[in-house]
Amino acid sequence: MKFIIFALIPLILSVGIIPAVPFSDAAESNQICIDKVWIENTKGKIACVTPSTADKLVQRGWGTMLSTDTSDETSETAFELPPYPDQPIINPKLLATNDYWSPPAVHKVTDGVYVAVGYDLANSIMIEGDDGIIIVDTLSTYEEAKKVIAEFRKITDKPVKAIIYTHGHLDHVHGTTAFLEEGEDVEIYAHESHLDFYINENSILGPIASIRSGYAAGAFLPDEGPDAKNLGIFPPMAPGTIAYVAPTQTFSDELEVEIAGVKLKMVFVAGESSDQIYIWLPEKEVLLIGDNIYAIVPNIYTLRGAVYRDPMNYVNALDKMIPLDAEYLVASHVKPVTGKENIKDILVSTRDAAQYIYDQTIRGMNQGYTADELSRMIQLPEELDNHPWLTKTRNDVPAHVKQIYYGNLGWFEGNPVFLNPISSDDRAHKIVEGFGGVEKTMSMTRNAIDNGEYKWAAELGSFVLVVEPNNEQAKLTQAFVLRVLSQRTEGMDERHWLLTDARILEGKITIDPAAFTQTSPEQMAELPIEKIIKFLPTKLDPQKAAGMDTILAVNYSDIDLDFTLHVRNSILAVTEGAPDNPDMTLTIDSNTHKLIVGGHLGVSDAIESGQAEFDGNVDELIEFLDLFDKLSLRAN
Repeated sequence: MKFIIFALIPLILSVGIIPAVPFSDAAESNQICIDKVWIENTKGKIACVTPSTADKLVQRGWGTMLSTDTSDETSETAFELPPYPDQPIINPKLLATNDYWSPPAVHKVTDGVYVAVGYDLANSIMIEGDDGIIIVDTLSTYEEAKKVIAEFRKITDKPVKAIIYTHGHLDHVHGTTAFLEEGEDVEIYAHESHLDFYINENSILGPIASIRSGYAAGAFLPDEGPDAKNLGIFPPMAPGTIAYVAPTQTFSDELEVEIAGVKLKMVFVAGESSDQIYIWLPEKEVLLIGDNIYAIVPNIYTLRGAVYRDPMNYVNALDKMIPLDAEYLVASHVKPVTGKENIKDILVSTRDAAQYIYDQTIRGMNQGYTADELSRMIQLPEELDNHPWLTKTRNDVPAHVKQIYYGNLGWFEGNPVFLNPISSDDRAHKIVEGFGGVEKTMSMTRNAIDNGEYKWAAELGSFVLVVEPNNEQAKLTQAFVLRVLSQRTEGMDERHWLLTDARILEGKITIDPAAFTQTSPEQMAELPIEKIIKFLPTKLDPQKAAGMDTILAVNYSDIDLDFTLHVRNSILAVTEGAPDNPDMTLTIDSNTHKLIVGGHLGVSDAIESGQAEFDGNVDELIEFLDLFDKLSLRAN
């Protein structure tokens, strides 16, 4: 099953999210009118600035002159944006990391091993055997996979014999169907936890992960100009068709196989994801490492959000790989590496960086320091801090330190004042009031800018925008500050997030959160039925379910599975097995259910046509199914 997505996202975007064009029609139509020096959008005139400020905005590509008639006096509310500091639009250290993947090319690692780098967010690896090929990771869309297949076909026309997923991040698994079209009876290998990870990462947390991934990946930024996305060690990921297929062969700890005459070993290690594996080709001395290494400080925390990644999983994983003494290292991002000493240095340095951050955070926690204090205290030692394979293009050490703190101790840092504090909105109002009101706070913001204290200026600006969210001077000033910070950061995710917020404040784009709340029924229908059923509790609307105590028995006639769905206490309890006294019973085969989940068939239609059997009141069944957010079982 395939479906179209519109905006995309690295590492991230969630599976099954269809962000129905999240920008307003006026996304790039905002213009600066010099006669009264307004910045306009579809809602009318929203800000008043001086002519020189308008010039600055136009020069930076953030507006278009409508008129140069300045005969009218400037509005009393006009203000002048500060001058931009003399600094590059993109931090040169971040820009330099493009070299890790650019230009797009298929690299020959050694005889029979090739890796396509730079065509998509992730790499795809081809291992050529006697009578077929093995594909490791299938990229982020069907269309990008087809492009890479065309490049691989310049090398060999042997059929695909097997596909291996190093893990379940979308950029590694969403082009699968394109590769399946190049083979017959293709086995798909992954760790046994792969499907659970995939569903949790991309469906259960799909809506929030999707929009956050969009911010972090620069999905809402233009392709050109001063605000253009720059993905550092990643090339941009193009929108396209999701073509995921679940694995057919899984394993627990290790699996040794021979495919098309190629001997290989798959080993579960976890690390950046809980289902992460590495692949070892002993006869070729090639290590396919997945995402545990790709020219960054170990990715313990990602801005888009993820479950806690234990740094010691990285350490333990790399401790298994270092003794292999690989001659060739192929990561699932960036270009391959050759040479035993070079590879050992990369593996050991990455391993030691993960351990150092973990050890010193735990040590500081035991000494009583808070997460904020430790994030400012802990930095990598010089020999690691300057290592070319430990770039900060995803996140700097302070972000990882905080993640380790909260991952081990939780959010409470020991100060009882913050056990049940006032709301962040109340705090902002009281701070602005304490500073003397909005005008005084804005004056303090301007002073902070003049002093080069841009982080403090941003914090002050955020308080003002809580108190007066439509204050256009505050919005444009805050956008200015966020741009300055975006130009300074070495982190691509941070840069994208800062610029996205800046453009929202300027009215250049609008992002509709509701566009990210619908999990695609087509994608859900690709998953095993028992996974879909167990996903339903997170979609229950408690207000609709208030006071209900109803049991629905579901029997899948073709796979001999029974489930009990019990709505009580505003939750849905799902258990395997048939209940003794259900209020309703639905008997259906799993394929018919998938048609329902995919939106191709309504439950009532399935019952009327005999595709499903139902014992109970159909209206009550429809009411029961209406308790869930848009995704699950469709009533009509």
